[in-house]
Amino acid sequence: MVLHFARKRYLWVACVCGTLFACTAVAASPKARTHLPASSVAVSDDALATFFNPAGLGAGRALNLYYLRTYQSESQPGDDAFFIAAPGAGFSMEFATTADDIDFTRYSLSTGRHLGSALYWGTSYSWINSDDKGYDTFRSLSLGLMYRRRYFSIGAITRNLNRPKLLGEKLGRAYDIGVALRPGTWRATFSLDMQKMQGIGGVDFQYALELRPIREVMLRGMLNSDRSFDIRFGINIGNWGVGTDNRFDADSAQTGVGYFQFSSAPKTRAIPRRRKVLDLSMGSLERTLRIAKRDKDVAGVLIRINGSGYGMGQLQEMRDAVIEFKESGRVVISYLSSCSTGDYIVASACDAILMHPSAEVRLIGLRAERSFYKGALDMLGIRADIEQIGKYKSAAETFTRRDMSEAHREVQNVILDELYEQLVTAIVKNRGWTPETVKNLIDGGPYTARGARNAKLVDRLVYEDELPNVVATLTDSATELVTLGEYANSGLYVHEWRVQRPKIAIIEAEGLMMTGDSFTDVLMGTQVMGSDTIARAIRTVREDEAIKAVVLRIDSGGGLVVAADILWRELVLLAEAKPLVVSMADVAASGGYYIAAPADVIVAEPGTITGSIGVIGGKYSLKGFYETFGIRKEILKRGKHADFYTDYGDYPPAEQEIVRRQIAEIYDDFITKVAIGRPGLTKEEVDSLGRGRIWTGEQAKENGLVDELGGLSRALEIAQEKAGLEKQVVEIVRLPKQTWVSQLVNNYRLLSTPHTFVDSGVLKIVRHRLFLLMPYQMPLSD
Repeated sequence: MVLHFARKRYLWVACVCGTLFACTAVAASPKARTHLPASSVAVSDDALATFFNPAGLGAGRALNLYYLRTYQSESQPGDDAFFIAAPGAGFSMEFATTADDIDFTRYSLSTGRHLGSALYWGTSYSWINSDDKGYDTFRSLSLGLMYRRRYFSIGAITRNLNRPKLLGEKLGRAYDIGVALRPGTWRATFSLDMQKMQGIGGVDFQYALELRPIREVMLRGMLNSDRSFDIRFGINIGNWGVGTDNRFDADSAQTGVGYFQFSSAPKTRAIPRRRKVLDLSMGSLERTLRIAKRDKDVAGVLIRINGSGYGMGQLQEMRDAVIEFKESGRVVISYLSSCSTGDYIVASACDAILMHPSAEVRLIGLRAERSFYKGALDMLGIRADIEQIGKYKSAAETFTRRDMSEAHREVQNVILDELYEQLVTAIVKNRGWTPETVKNLIDGGPYTARGARNAKLVDRLVYEDELPNVVATLTDSATELVTLGEYANSGLYVHEWRVQRPKIAIIEAEGLMMTGDSFTDVLMGTQVMGSDTIARAIRTVREDEAIKAVVLRIDSGGGLVVAADILWRELVLLAEAKPLVVSMADVAASGGYYIAAPADVIVAEPGTITGSIGVIGGKYSLKGFYETFGIRKEILKRGKHADFYTDYGDYPPAEQEIVRRQIAEIYDDFITKVAIGRPGLTKEEVDSLGRGRIWTGEQAKENGLVDELGGLSRALEIAQEKAGLEKQVVEIVRLPKQTWVSQLVNNYRLLSTPHTFVDSGVLKIVRHRLFLLMPYQMPLSD
């Protein structure tokens, strides 16, 4: 901005926008800022938006820094300025000297925020520090707006809202408005800016054309209504850029400024250009490969496998992601430092398997392991009075039996057989062996590194420091090994004007279902899914018009009936408003299936554990435990069942009948809701598939409980199709986001609530005596 004033008795006028407009000043004008490269209030969204239009900071994409120096000016050259901005905020310092040798520093603090789908607002506050009192009193407030679509942008700003004083005189307000158009590409931008000064007649105009023939070069020309013009030229290499802007007045006077800039998002590709091999953990595979397969700079990935705790469903999902990534022509390499049976499903799908020379491959098969505590409870004098609906609803057996029931054993064996065949088939397809060879290899495990190499389970033994060279050799190109963080920060600066894209939300419903907020159980290290937290997320996506479809990602074996039913109701309302697709991870059983029922489509991996449609409920009696230590309770009551929930009672037939009646009612409601959500199944058919029986994802699809086999990527594709967004780029948002305060409060609640509940055969401290949908412990991959 250049401020023009009549020094004493003349009219005081502010000419704003760096070098934007000439003005009808009547005397030499004292400086109030340094010279800035010309820009439009409809276009500026980098660090210079701190001055031009702070609303543009709301559309910012990266950390951005400018250093500017005036090398030619009618007044004294040699002024310096620093501008820095991150998305949403900006700050600047300008060091200037007037023709009268008055030094001053101008500071500006700006912020920009998003309003709705394409509207931004911003404000800027500027002040001057100087030994000259006429400058030192300057304080200015500005307010800007910007509306932006992909090829159209309009910006407006009112400067000097507070009518600041400079050299003892008040400045008038300045009103700027600009319109910018792009002819179907970000490489050309036409802009028109207009300015009206308070107290001055007429409107000043500015016409500009900006061209980017290649990413490395920027050219900009501007013509002002007083026939002065600006020419700007810039070069960008990687994260760095240099440029110059020169203004020529009608009388041939010239003002020039050079600048140096940095952007955390590179504007051009590095020279020399090297392709990347991404160094990934197993947990980041699914998300990263979905993006990386479209990136031409990615030559392949290195997957670090170090003994995961994933179940069969998620391991199959990772394998699918690896295979899909390979189909794009990229190389996939795995590096084993510890490898379980399940991990080998992922490793075997890779083009090459590398292994640390001291690591182990624990390819030994599958097992289902269940603990039984009835003997210990009997010794302590604790009795578990638990009823169940369904022959196969075996969760309560952990506390009511000393070994598996025949029904329990039957289901375990069926599931183990199914998962074992899936395991063998996957390795056969990936490594090109026969089923007999794979089974012999499993029976020969576990393996040391050398044993694994001799058995051809791995291809090469490699130390960590050798990885970069080995990876470069295997990818057969000039590549560099980069971490996920480095890759995330290497994306090119997006010159296109971003507009809000349609969104698909992923709601992550993971862990034991309880009422209240979600948190991680510090005692057991497990995730607790709070119905309040998930219900809030469901309502949020239902009310957000930008979210066009929802994927509910379930990894839960169930929990409290009331928690599951709260979520079921919210999901029914959601499914009425927009497409709802369920993606099942390792487990979506019992309560996990309860909340899946309202979905339009249910997607599961072949090895997902689902079903377990059944209910258990009851209570524990600690009477024997108390009496062992000489503790007796005497109960006085009013009401026939007033002692129903005491932990010092027996379990008379009347109470047993109440519990059975209640869980029968809940079970009937359960299968009714499943039948409503599964139009292809009658209530009677759901009952025959229920009764507590668990199914693999493949079996569930055959029985109509699941619609498609696949992972989260397939669920997202279906959601996109159902929302009519097949040919559009969509934004993925994940919910819920848990705060540390919620985690702290809920852990306190967990520790301070003396109740009992069973989770996968482990005694936990949570609420008790409510009717529960119990989780099922799936077979583990070892």
